[in-house]
Amino acid sequence: MIRSLHLNKQILLITIFFFTFATFGILTAEEEAVNIWEKKEKKNEQNIEITSEENSAIESPILSGDIVEEQVKIDEKAIKDENKSVIGIFDPEVNNFNLNMWSKTDGEEIKKVLKRISKLKLSKVSEDLLFQSLFTNAYAPKKNLDSKEFLKIKIDWLIKKKRINDLETLLRNNPEVGQNSSAIKFLINEYLSSADIKSACKKIDYIDVKVKNSYLEKFKVYCLINNDRKNEAQLLFDLLRETGLKDNFFEDKINFLLGITDKTNQKILDNNLLNFYFSHITSNDFKYEPKENTDKYIWRYLSSANLIEVNDLEDESVITKYEQAAAEESFDSSEVFKIYLKINFNFNQILNAEEIYKNLPGYKSRALLYQSLLLSDNTERKINLAFLLKNLFIKENLFVVYKDEFSNILKSIDPNEIPDRYVEIVEENSKENLSLKIKYDNDIIHRSKVIKHFIEKNPKISKTQKDLKSVYKKIKRNKKYFISIKDIIVLESLVADGIKIPKELKYSDLSSQLTVPKNLQDLVEQNQIGLLMLKIVEIIGEDKVRDLDPETVYFLNKILNDLNLKKIRNNILSESLPNRA
Repeated sequence: MIRSLHLNKQILLITIFFFTFATFGILTAEEEAVNIWEKKEKKNEQNIEITSEENSAIESPILSGDIVEEQVKIDEKAIKDENKSVIGIFDPEVNNFNLNMWSKTDGEEIKKVLKRISKLKLSKVSEDLLFQSLFTNAYAPKKNLDSKEFLKIKIDWLIKKKRINDLETLLRNNPEVGQNSSAIKFLINEYLSSADIKSACKKIDYIDVKVKNSYLEKFKVYCLINNDRKNEAQLLFDLLRETGLKDNFFEDKINFLLGITDKTNQKILDNNLLNFYFSHITSNDFKYEPKENTDKYIWRYLSSANLIEVNDLEDESVITKYEQAAAEESFDSSEVFKIYLKINFNFNQILNAEEIYKNLPGYKSRALLYQSLLLSDNTERKINLAFLLKNLFIKENLFVVYKDEFSNILKSIDPNEIPDRYVEIVEENSKENLSLKIKYDNDIIHRSKVIKHFIEKNPKISKTQKDLKSVYKKIKRNKKYFISIKDIIVLESLVADGIKIPKELKYSDLSSQLTVPKNLQDLVEQNQIGLLMLKIVEIIGEDKVRDLDPETVYFLNKILNDLNLKKIRNNILSESLPNRA
């Protein structure tokens, strides 16, 4: 009887295994058949010829022996080209790019520039441009960087930047991403650490059947149990064991969750998030004190699952540990401020916080100032306390913990109540606010209403032409007016867009004195668009575009005009030209 049951199980497992691979084969064939980008590129590349009997013969099994056999020569190069992978998020036309934006570039050059960029703390404009460039649907370089390695670079970048939504979009649009176990594991850990089990379990649907990863396979077993599909979970669990899985902790937990056993080991295992999660959900009385080297995901799970219990508010080392974890972005900063609010201070301490904090331990001084500014109804005192607290966080290299809270505090203050002497400092310390209105000055070309052409969506040529005419009438009356580099930038871009410039606006002599670095000009002539975008990202780097010198903005603008990359150009001009107030 036992042998019979074992045999039945083996037959069932083999059937499931065969069905999975058969289904995968069908899906793969369908996915390859609908690659629209390859169709666009291959219209003129197919090279199939009828040739002599020395070539490969393809015979249809439905033909009778009386029908003449067709012989087809298959060009191996054409087959190789058809296997090129186009993986991204954006269609090329979104930013005036094209499918071959990387094709002519040596992959080693791309990797070198990306390595240098990785050492920079990019400004928002730089990071957005890098994202748009990397994730436009395009072929990988033909030399020294194949599609698989290029995809890994893209995935690693998204993981490093923790761009969860973008990685999910990439995964939905490109099934090949499911072959990268690190991408799926990252998404699962992100949702699991947020105690969002439902979303975490949805990610197992993206796992390619060819991926063999014990962490993902274990999580899949659990998700089947969690979704009340215990029979399937049991079968997959048995299959994993029979194919070599040996993990006593995991087997103990799964047997308990399946109901096979009614007891489980109460040991807490924190070597990874999944084992920690199993420890928590199967514990009778879960208690865990994180350590300095506790995994970041476990810190986040503790916070998300409301498992943080700070019982000893007098132990500085305990509170400091939580502050440090928040500074390393392992722990939610908002939880630190919740801890601060639990610390008791008397009325006198709150009232005289500006003096009393000096004699308190570090974490208590921060907690006292924080509580005091929340309770204060005096705008000037609240501002003073906010900046005093900022200095304390900076002194301990913990400002990242306070950064968002600081911004929220300043934004919560009514601008009309801010004393005049504090207006400037509050504005400087508020987050970058490009929503400020643009102040146009029609006495200066590069600040006039003409630049609406680069800022507004779908500008009308006729409207820009009319604006330019009226602005020119004003400036030509100014005998002392001189054309600046930024004026030249505007005028050359208007010409590139088909707008007629008044003949009297002679700027060519001045523009001829401005140059584009030779290495960049060479890339323009070679049409190496992708590499040029990386170079531009590197040039802008950590700077805000409006802080770049006019000569730099000029040659960047010249390059983008020459390559007809007008959407990217407009993004840069809309940052560098307007006067915002």
